[in-house]
Amino acid sequence: MKKGLILYKSKYGATGQYANWLSTELHLPCIDADKITDELLEPYEFVVIGSPVYYGELLAGSLLKKHFAILKTKKLFLFIVCATPDSSEKEQDKILKENVPKALCGWDNIYFLPGRLIPEKLQFFDRAMLRIATFFEKDSVRKKVMLNGFDSISKNNLIDLFLAVKIHLMSHKHS
Repeated sequence: MKKGLILYKSKYGATGQYANWLSTELHLPCIDADKITDELLEPYEFVVIGSPVYYGELLAGSLLKKHFAILKTKKLFLFIVCATPDSSEKEQDKILKENVPKALCGWDNIYFLPGRLIPEKLQFFDRAMLRIATFFEKDSVRKKVMLNGFDSISKNNLIDLFLAVKIHLMSHKHS
């Protein structure tokens, strides 16, 4: 049995960047989730899945549903890249409850990572939706961030996930 695999879905590159950093640091293969099959997943003992959130939905949500039967037999780590701040547990809980089957992953193996928003690089629909959301945003700080964008991706954001995977690898080394 092979040790682990990193799968990711990315729209504007932040999740892909995190997945590639993890792949390099952990020496694990990294594959775009659209290219995965149950047969490719079968030999792996654990899977790290990365997904951004758009309009409250995980981009990798279809992956979780399509490969549910095989994924529930694996140790899973999930990292979710979004603009939802760490302090917003209510928003994070909503994302999890609406997108992640509880049978797949314990909440202790889910990591929320800050993302990136560059308004001028958004596709037309996403840019239009951002403008609408900005219009209705009451919090002046959030409104300013939505208008100007942000880039909060950093290798340092992966420390907790990296350590969790390393601990898992070490604890299963002699199994």
